[in-house]
Amino acid sequence: MTTRTQPSQRPRVVILTLVYNEEAGLPQYVERVTAVLLDRPDYDFHVLFIEDGSADRSWEVICRICEKDARFEGLRLSRNYGSHIALSAGFAHARGDAIAILACDLQDPPEVILQFLEKWRSGARIVWGHRQQREDTPWRVWASSVFFNLIRRFAMPRGSRFSTGSFLLVDKQVASCLRRFQEHNRTVFALVAWTGFEQAVVEYERKQRVAGKSGWTFSKMIKSMYDTFVGFSYLPIKLMTWLGIIAFLISIALSVYLLACWWTGNPAPGWTSVMLALGFFFGIQFFLMGVTGEYLSRIYTESVRRPLYFVSDATQGTDSKGDDDD
Repeated sequence: MTTRTQPSQRPRVVILTLVYNEEAGLPQYVERVTAVLLDRPDYDFHVLFIEDGSADRSWEVICRICEKDARFEGLRLSRNYGSHIALSAGFAHARGDAIAILACDLQDPPEVILQFLEKWRSGARIVWGHRQQREDTPWRVWASSVFFNLIRRFAMPRGSRFSTGSFLLVDKQVASCLRRFQEHNRTVFALVAWTGFEQAVVEYERKQRVAGKSGWTFSKMIKSMYDTFVGFSYLPIKLMTWLGIIAFLISIALSVYLLACWWTGNPAPGWTSVMLALGFFFGIQFFLMGVTGEYLSRIYTESVRRPLYFVSDATQGTDSKGDDDD
């Protein structure tokens, strides 16, 4: 890995922070990030808040923060689009030598971004944060482990050092590549991994939330895994093929058994065997039709080319157009 030559001026680093009903935690976030990152003399740090249709007063708090300190900027989406679309909006509007994602709840320590930047200066264009330990409920730890192991095994490109999706840093070249993706059903960390480029990993310990309630529910975790598999893995199609082959082999074995029973003069009872066979094969058929329908639905969504999001407001000094607007 070659060391990147840096310009004489301080590198500009933009921190993307997704905000959804985080009114209570924003003051602590600002205090911590200012002390750890923004006041450093070696980097020109800026924070871009992406307010994703919160139901509380998060946007009012963001506006007050940005009025007091020009290093903070805010972008408000017209409604709640979900975390991955909101982060995509952030990448579309952020301009810097490096761009990092930092959660508003401070479960991911801001100090780790400095370690990201060390890897970045050494030549890595993508730096992943890998959780060594996390102060969280056992079921969330287990579910996250299963989630990322499955994705790493079946959906990520070979050679990817993908570790955890929500905490990472990318070079401006990678950010430029991310702006070129157009799909609506997207998973940001999967798109980052798909770009390739030189990668590095930083180990860290995840903390508990400082305030508020996590929006990363079990259903959202399942949806994220589902979207990643459908969008980046051939596993669903391969499963359909193998299920079809297995069903065909079972039908042959069942046919041989029924013919043998008829030939020996001991035919199998009618209703039970027929209904079991119908229930089994129709169940597989409808499952395969459902998976096929999911792909067709996504093809339709992409073909109508709806905008990914709309920006309803922006603080003074924020680039409110970005690459996705006319």
